[in-house]
Amino acid sequence: MACAYVFVLLSAVAVAQNQSDGDCALIQKEVKKPVAPRIPCVIHQTWRNQKVVGKHKWWTKTWRTMNPGCEYKLWTDADLEELARSKSPDLIWPIWGGLTKIEKADAFRYLVLWDQGGYYADLDVTSLKPIEKWEVPKEANMIVGYEYGHRYTEDARIDNTLVRTEQFENWLMASAPKSPVMFRCLQMVREKFNWKIQNALELTGPGTFSDAVHEFLEKESQSSVKNEVSFRQSRVEYRRDSHYLSYPSETLYGTGDWKLWILAAGRVNQLPQVAADDPSEALEPIVHHYFEGTWKPAHGGRIRT
Repeated sequence: MACAYVFVLLSAVAVAQNQSDGDCALIQKEVKKPVAPRIPCVIHQTWRNQKVVGKHKWWTKTWRTMNPGCEYKLWTDADLEELARSKSPDLIWPIWGGLTKIEKADAFRYLVLWDQGGYYADLDVTSLKPIEKWEVPKEANMIVGYEYGHRYTEDARIDNTLVRTEQFENWLMASAPKSPVMFRCLQMVREKFNWKIQNALELTGPGTFSDAVHEFLEKESQSSVKNEVSFRQSRVEYRRDSHYLSYPSETLYGTGDWKLWILAAGRVNQLPQVAADDPSEALEPIVHHYFEGTWKPAHGGRIRT
């Protein structure tokens, strides 16, 4: 009788052990490593209304024609206002009434990519190559591009109407939803608004965008400060043949879930100055920017004040 009791007890323990092992296996199967966020194939552009005509209509059509598998969204001024009100009620919406139309369009691109993700392009930017053929690593979930292919001296920066010596353009960008760079842009817009900054290039434009990108890159690079000290000590910036960039283009940056790919200047800017000054950056373009209605020249010559 005692032996039978021991046998039953041992059997119960074995069943319980097997049940426990099965539960653990089930839990391990269900708990998977989080998937890194991806850039959705959604193209965002904005115009005052849905009636895009003339050359602008053709420019927008290039995005739909080149990328038939992507969703295309044209946002109106009213849409921008509703997005700010509903998706950023505490950060951007309180200052919305104090922004100009250009500043609202700038803030919109950061907000829509942070909220929904996708690809943003100014209306005067045409698609030259399908997104799927951009030769960007699949791990990249943020895409930015240099405006020019080298660091400018302060004097040259001013002469060329740039706001940063290593400036990232903001007419084309892409991101997965909830990107830290896009959220930082929104934070900076609010901060700079509170600081009474009224220059659009600084408040919402490439100044803010470049700052947010550089901040991400600096945090992701253990040698960024050391490299900057070395650069300034070498005084290489005073050499006319300097092609220095703190973070070389056509490179993937990031150590965690967020990976940022930097496009070479020639990919996004076809002004002759890019190829003339930095031939190595004049790679096959993926878009064409017409600089329509901006402070940049449409004639294709060197930038001038």
